[in-house]
Amino acid sequence: MALSPQHAHYSDKSVGDRIKKSPRWDNSEGVASTVGTIMALLVFLTFFGIFTNQFVPVWMSDNESAHMSTAIQQFATIKSSIDLAISNYANSLVAPAPVFVPVTLSSAGIPVFAAGTAGILSFTPMSLSTKPSFNITYIYQSGSNLNTLSPSNDGQSGGMLDLYCPNRYFVEQHIAYENGAIILNQSDGEYVIAGPQLSIKNSGDSGNPSIVVMITYVSLYGTNVTVGGTGSKGVNADLQYAGTSAYTNPALSDLTIQIVSKHGTAWYNYFNRTLGLAGLVKGTNYDMATPILYRFSDPAFNYYTMTLVIHDVKILDYTQANVQMAIGEIGV
Repeated sequence: MALSPQHAHYSDKSVGDRIKKSPRWDNSEGVASTVGTIMALLVFLTFFGIFTNQFVPVWMSDNESAHMSTAIQQFATIKSSIDLAISNYANSLVAPAPVFVPVTLSSAGIPVFAAGTAGILSFTPMSLSTKPSFNITYIYQSGSNLNTLSPSNDGQSGGMLDLYCPNRYFVEQHIAYENGAIILNQSDGEYVIAGPQLSIKNSGDSGNPSIVVMITYVSLYGTNVTVGGTGSKGVNADLQYAGTSAYTNPALSDLTIQIVSKHGTAWYNYFNRTLGLAGLVKGTNYDMATPILYRFSDPAFNYYTMTLVIHDVKILDYTQANVQMAIGEIGV
């Protein structure tokens, strides 16, 4: 049997199989995959940028605003608890209950995107050399003699509890408790949101005023301390003493209140508003100059001095309260 002739293009050692061509790479498929991935990343980054630039600031501003509202409520609880203890102290044979209020230092954060804003809680006890201080002077009649209630004989109070919140999205704020009042201080102003125990009445008429003043001075004692961070700290307040003395002067006398405080403007506006509501006229029934600001290289040391003089005071019911205050950890 004759063998078929070898193909002309095959070598003599070839088995006769046809050589297969290598597959050609399609560049269009690779480019499409790359472009698709890049577009998906761009869409993701776009939405991520919108979220971080638009939603996160609004969300965090709401968180910080809610924290400030919570902190004000906590300070109001401290104030009201101390006020109730003072009011009940003289008429009760039961020792006043200790006050314990947790104060939240920081706002809530957003997981992964933003941490909570930390706060600083500080307590400054009363001292003759520190601020704030509240001094009262009144000349009263004792028998046939005239005596003077002054800062040197129980006419002084001081001490302050302050929460500083350096908010990053909401306005920065200080919340302070001093002399029985709660003060809110922020970049656009400061004001007393809850005043001290104070009552002013004019028992006379416009031609013959006879003013009765009831006022409570709250002195805070303890150890100077400052704590910062997140979470909550506990504020302990124990009423050590509260007593009321009635001072009278049938001939009428001036009542002078001198305030040294970081929040002089708030106190100035508070007294103007309170005395006005009581029917007293500035320049006639009382005098009060604009607070004087003392500035230092470190603004943290700035303070105001302010003097209020109420004329024709016949009766001064003066309550002095001493409160031992401390900041501590909250146990689990």
